[in-house]
Amino acid sequence: MKNWNSWGLSVALLCLTAIAPTVSALAATLVTTNSPASAPSHLQAQTASDTLCRRVTARQGLAIRQQPDPNAPQVGGVDFQGQVTLASNGEGVLGSDNRIWLEVTSPVAGYLSNGQPNSWGNLEPCSGSLTSPTPTPVPPETTTTPSETPTIPDGPLCRQVNGLVTPQGLAVRSEAGGASSYIGGIPGNGRVQLIEDYEYVRDKYGANISWVKIVAPIEGFVSVNSLIRCL
Repeated sequence: MKNWNSWGLSVALLCLTAIAPTVSALAATLVTTNSPASAPSHLQAQTASDTLCRRVTARQGLAIRQQPDPNAPQVGGVDFQGQVTLASNGEGVLGSDNRIWLEVTSPVAGYLSNGQPNSWGNLEPCSGSLTSPTPTPVPPETTTTPSETPTIPDGPLCRQVNGLVTPQGLAVRSEAGGASSYIGGIPGNGRVQLIEDYEYVRDKYGANISWVKIVAPIEGFVSVNSLIRCL
């Protein structure tokens, strides 16, 4: 009887030993399968770089300076249609020349001018990565053209872009500041409609410019300095 029990115990231990690796492999497979997938780090870095990529639209190109000041030493430059990478925490800085300066990290670290607060700026989003030798052209930033402009009737809330002051048109921004996001543009001599009970707001970045909110043809803020009453 003892021999039979010993033989049965040996068989049971042998079976457990045989199936243990299978159970371990199955558990490892389940853990691997249920683990959340994450994008490779180099892909995440590329996405961040593309988001901060900008193309120069100024025909003369742009100088990159050590500080946000036109008198600061020049550390580099970018040709027309050249590409730069903005600093990840980069917000516009108002320089001593009343222009908006942006910090860049590539092609060299420094600052470049993005123009006057009420201008369209000197940069546009890139369509590809900085390493692309032949970047695909991208459509220009949204600009309201006369054919797209809804009819704005004469009245106390009607204003017109002074074509003599800003023949290139007027930028519409998300907030009352030249460094705020560009959301569209009004052509020279185009009309806008002010918000009810409008008031003039000083530039939030300290520029010597006042802003007013409009509701048509698009909603946003425009520089008061470039507006006249509708003719």
